[in-house]
Amino acid sequence: MEDALSLLLLPFAASVAFVLIHAYFGVHVLRRNIVFADLALAQLSALGATVAFAGGYAPTSPAGFGYALLFTAVGAALLTFSRGVARFVSREAFVGILYVVATAATVLVIDRSPQGAEHVKRILIGSILTVGTADVAKFIALYAAIGALHWFLRRPLLAISSESQPQGRTTLAIQVWDFVFFLSFGVVVTSSVTTAGVLLVFSFLIVPAVIGTIFSRKVHVVLVIAWGAGILASVAGFAGSYVLDLPTGATMVAAFAMVLVLAGLAKALIFVEAARRSANRRIAGRIVIASTLILILASSLWLIINPAADQPLVAAFEAATGLGPAHFLKASDRDIYESAGRDMLRFQGEVDRLNAREKAARYEGAPLADDEIRRIASYQQSFNEMTRGEQYVQDVLRGKARERERWAVGLPAAIIATVGLGLMWGQRRLSERRR
Repeated sequence: MEDALSLLLLPFAASVAFVLIHAYFGVHVLRRNIVFADLALAQLSALGATVAFAGGYAPTSPAGFGYALLFTAVGAALLTFSRGVARFVSREAFVGILYVVATAATVLVIDRSPQGAEHVKRILIGSILTVGTADVAKFIALYAAIGALHWFLRRPLLAISSESQPQGRTTLAIQVWDFVFFLSFGVVVTSSVTTAGVLLVFSFLIVPAVIGTIFSRKVHVVLVIAWGAGILASVAGFAGSYVLDLPTGATMVAAFAMVLVLAGLAKALIFVEAARRSANRRIAGRIVIASTLILILASSLWLIINPAADQPLVAAFEAATGLGPAHFLKASDRDIYESAGRDMLRFQGEVDRLNAREKAARYEGAPLADDEIRRIASYQQSFNEMTRGEQYVQDVLRGKARERERWAVGLPAAIIATVGLGLMWGQRRLSERRR
């Protein structure tokens, strides 16, 4: 636990800073109805960092930041003038085109660069776990300054965000305030993309703000809810990444999506008037039952049509009930199947033991000699090959079991699911006629 806290403390502090500033800008973006402006600015920042990378500069270097900020400033100017374009074409369409062009340009620039694929991956998902104390201090100072600027300019900025054509303001004044907003927005995005990545930055910006607007229309209430939801999602993302050993950026994006879904369900099933709440719960119940029946029907038909193929739902059913393939095999085949399973566990245990030995020597004791390392690698390769052999034996026997299982399990399940869906459809038609 102490190791986890020491590893995740600084990244979490950076995430809190990201949530506080990005959720605020997210509220503005939603009120302006230009949801993908963040993606466009983030991609332009990534394009600038890519140009710097192709020129031999690290994206996190001052030169890399300068390139990224320059491209983002150009994007801020284009977004400023998109208000005038809105008379002829949707602003979202304009922003989408800007994003696509920036993405294509990034691919073209990086195509001939060494390690280009790794750079694109880093730009997309970031490397938030590598953030240091100096980085967190830099983020806090920068975002505090931008937050203070927006606090003093809150009235005109909120007015511009809330009204498509603000009254009592000249076109020049509107463009000036738009540029101030987009340029400060661009500075925030430029500073965070190299650390958090394009996808996570978009999640920091939009998802908390959307959650806040689900529950309120008052800006201060939306902000409080957005900040709380964003911090909660960050905690869930870091915890899931650490426990499950998954990529941190992608796990955090998934955590933000999960919190959004839970917020939507809470709003529909809890935070509405009693009559609406009861109706929503009935609808949710029918959706869950219908989805389950459709999944069972599709899986059963797939088992009947192609029993030798992968059967995810059948495998989950077998694991939950204990009715594995061995129950559908003859006694001799069952013995071979179970023996192969035991051998697989034994071989995998040997591989894990060798891995632990090599890791312990690398981090805790004297390094192993080259001959010993080669010997361990040879043993690991041998055990892995034997594991694959036993896996092949199990796969062949599982295919034979599924040939019987499709009629003993697949056909009855398909009939039950079909009858259940038919009853639900009939009940729905009856309810419609009564109305």
